[in-house]
Amino acid sequence: MKRVILVLILLTIVVTLPPFYGQWAESQRLNRIQEVKQKARPVFGEQLEAVLSELRSGESPSVVILYTGNTKSHLEPCGCYQEQSGGLPRRAYIVEQIRQQGFPTFLVDTGNIFNGKEEIDTKRGMVNLKAMSAMGYDAAALSPADLAYGDAYLSQQRAIATFPFLTATQNDFTQSFAIKSVGQHTIAFVASMAQEQATSQADVVVALGNPEGSKQIDVVIQPDEVETTKSEDGTLYIGSKPEGKTLGLLALWIDPNGGLKRHHATQLALTGDVQDSKSVRQLLTDFYQEATESSDLTPLFAGQHLEQDQQNGYASATACQQCHQQEYLQWSATRHAFAFETLLKKERYFDAGCVSCHTTGLGYPTGFQIGDHDSTLKGVQCETCHGPGKQHVGNPKKSNIRSGADTGLCLECHDTKHSPGFAAVVALHTKDVDHSREPMNLEELLVSRIARMGKPTLELFVMSYCPFGVQAEEKIIPIVKKFGDQIDFKLRFIAHEKETISLNDITPFTSLHGYPEVAENIRQLLIAQEYPDLYLDYILCRGKKLDKSWEDCAEKLGIDVAKIQKLFETPETEQLFRNNIKRAEALGIRASPTILVDNHQFRATQLLRASGTPCQ
Repeated sequence: MKRVILVLILLTIVVTLPPFYGQWAESQRLNRIQEVKQKARPVFGEQLEAVLSELRSGESPSVVILYTGNTKSHLEPCGCYQEQSGGLPRRAYIVEQIRQQGFPTFLVDTGNIFNGKEEIDTKRGMVNLKAMSAMGYDAAALSPADLAYGDAYLSQQRAIATFPFLTATQNDFTQSFAIKSVGQHTIAFVASMAQEQATSQADVVVALGNPEGSKQIDVVIQPDEVETTKSEDGTLYIGSKPEGKTLGLLALWIDPNGGLKRHHATQLALTGDVQDSKSVRQLLTDFYQEATESSDLTPLFAGQHLEQDQQNGYASATACQQCHQQEYLQWSATRHAFAFETLLKKERYFDAGCVSCHTTGLGYPTGFQIGDHDSTLKGVQCETCHGPGKQHVGNPKKSNIRSGADTGLCLECHDTKHSPGFAAVVALHTKDVDHSREPMNLEELLVSRIARMGKPTLELFVMSYCPFGVQAEEKIIPIVKKFGDQIDFKLRFIAHEKETISLNDITPFTSLHGYPEVAENIRQLLIAQEYPDLYLDYILCRGKKLDKSWEDCAEKLGIDVAKIQKLFETPETEQLFRNNIKRAEALGIRASPTILVDNHQFRATQLLRASGTPCQ
């Protein structure tokens, strides 16, 4: 008997241990990836609310000076991960929030504004100056590097800016200082050195850049990164973060005699949780679109023989699916498949530098073309890793396709700028693209999308009387409830509007299961509109009682039957249903159920692990 028990225990361990070990190993892998990447992604600056809370806690500052430096016309980070800091749209939003606090506020730049001498760099500089003007900059110093661009260039840029350029020597497009009033006091912003005229007119002198000396200067704001220090003669030195990664803030408290009582200097974080200024965002979007038309981008993997073969071309993942169904299903729910949606959300879909790594084959005649949002080559597809597959589709051989085992190709896009820390864990990431793995289910996919995009859209297309559709609802609705406001759930119906309507027609709409289904579709839409907290429970109840009266489920849940019946006959309800079914018609969706996650179409059998025959 003891031997039997021991054998049973051993068998139990043998059966249960592998799954537990697999889960533990997977958890360790993901934790290691996250740990390495987080260490490689420093977050710069303090949160705005924490800084404002400190400024409001006691005596209000006499003046708040917001500043940038060494930006080199950097417009914004690529947006590949949440912790990336910087960007003109975020900076503009923070500036507006601070001004709304009522503090006397000035906004200045300390120099090294321009960068690059190509035509695209000139345009980038112009966009930068337009954005700075929209933010209401008060002055910008020109560094020696800026002055090296020459008078003609700088004169052209000055015509764009609404704020003065400051230099030590005044000429036709610059001035040596700017005087600003703040309450009972005046502040002089100077460049390079303290001008006698400026010091005689101002209580506080602030030098922007790297002055030749500190005599008669109270504050020096430099374009370089330096520790905040105070010299022996009392001059305060502070520095800037490069490329506009943060927004510098210097609060000054000035005594009645014009002396500095105290100061508070910090850098404000411009990370992904900061909102964008809509007007400045539009400036950048327009620039990306214009820049795309003249983009001279080197395509990815241009040195690989499959890409160099003029007889080869891109066929898209749908062509690969014909022979590699399992691989296609595993890929279809990965972040690679959704890569283009990331650009749409971040409005970088015109930026060739971004599009190249978020689509397949950009820059090749048969690859993705910017502006074609219906392209079958959206996202990072099979051919990004395995090479263009036109020849392989026609004649499948190992010699006309890549194995995808060379992780060095991954680093073409996952470089230190866009994916800091990736190179250190690239070997651990190979499991994410292991096509033998079980494809993600709906819950796993939503978790992945939330982590990446914030709030994914989940759309369910059904016919209310379709058995497989009802089965899908029974599986999806608990998931929708679980995620709540973390996702945007939309219920869509599959039906059609009749081209001609006879006198005998009860409704202008038709559906596979006849008028009862059309009526139930409309009722569900009305209940969703009038009882948003109850409609999911109604759908679950109704799915079990389609052979009974709908009033049973409505009354059970406390839904006003008379109210729904009254609304049912109105023209507004007819239009409500018409608008709802347009989505399925536009996408050509005819099968119930069909699932869309962030515009990617999936079978219910894949995401819900369900079996059944779709109604179509």
